[in-house]
Amino acid sequence: MRGNFDDGDNHLSTWPVLYYISGCNLILSLCRVFFLAFGSVLLNKSYSVTQKIRWLGLLLKTKRNKRMIRLVAAIMSRCNTHSPVIIDIGANVGLFTKAFVAAPDQPRLVLAIEPSNYVYSILEIVTSNLPGVRCRKLALSHEDAEVQLRTPLKQSGSLRVGLSHIGDDDSDAAFVETVKTRRLDDLLCDEAITNVDIVKIDVEGAEQFVLDGAPKLLHHMRPIWFIELVQRRADNFAGSAADIFAQFIDAGYDAYVLNDGYGWDQVSVIGEATDYLFTPTKY
Repeated sequence: MRGNFDDGDNHLSTWPVLYYISGCNLILSLCRVFFLAFGSVLLNKSYSVTQKIRWLGLLLKTKRNKRMIRLVAAIMSRCNTHSPVIIDIGANVGLFTKAFVAAPDQPRLVLAIEPSNYVYSILEIVTSNLPGVRCRKLALSHEDAEVQLRTPLKQSGSLRVGLSHIGDDDSDAAFVETVKTRRLDDLLCDEAITNVDIVKIDVEGAEQFVLDGAPKLLHHMRPIWFIELVQRRADNFAGSAADIFAQFIDAGYDAYVLNDGYGWDQVSVIGEATDYLFTPTKY
């Protein structure tokens, strides 16, 4: 009985240590959030008070938002690879990245790419404790360069964070920042990523620029692609959504649109839908 009593004491004595470790981890996590938030947005003089308040609200909303879960499940249902490697291009605040990580077949890696400082800071915070996520602050294009990223402003002065874009559209008031661009093939080489299973692209009309920088990915790695194709946004780059659609078909991909039951209907030409899934014919 004496031995059992001692074992119990030893077991109980570990609890303060566990609480201490948990407390330290919590403090480190809070410090990281504080550094990311205050360093990049809340203490950044480029943003107005209204924009900073809106940023705090967006951060809290993003942490609770799970609306991409069903769409991501539909995308991943077309992938035959266990623990896939995923590239989230135009990751914004991280809703797709969060949903990919939450999938039953958890990805081995999600590379989340976002050029806007305003939303990238939120992306880093909400993914800081997610396994297998790498965040990179840059834009993807056909060349390595620096470009102007424009985020339209609402009448209130808040940023329209889902519409950040590069290109020639300067008709609206916008928050403008300089961002670096990389070719996607080169970035994958830098990241030592030799295989990609799924690519999601939402880059407000710059899709052709991304593809022009990724011939190896398109023709040799041949992942599944989920892409937003909207002609009025492609106009900012003198581009054509129909040409991008045809580029995938010519490269040996099949095209699908999402139906009301979250299944996929095959299509042969671009239509009224704005989001398309392209799968290599082997699938």
